[in-house]
Amino acid sequence: MFKIIFKQSVIKDVKKIPKKDLQGMANDIKILKYDPLLPGTKKIKKGRKNYYRIRQGNYRVGYRIDLSKKLVEIIFIKIRSENTY
Repeated sequence: MFKIIFKQSVIKDVKKIPKKDLQGMANDIKILKYDPLLPGTKKIKKGRKNYYRIRQGNYRVGYRIDLSKKLVEIIFIKIRSENTY
């Protein structure tokens, strides 16, 4: 099982998201504890190793996996736009 931590900036992002969207994200984030490479996971390609994202409605949850420490760090939660990645 992986440990999940949140980057400080994610806490600010979460305050702007409607509750109905947050519930779906919370479920997906809980599942990352057991399987950090869920079906539908996409690798973030901008030269980053072990960085991934999952889609939840119009939002994207970006995270980093550290296999040696069994750690998943949530690095962003953003609404999908041209500047999301």
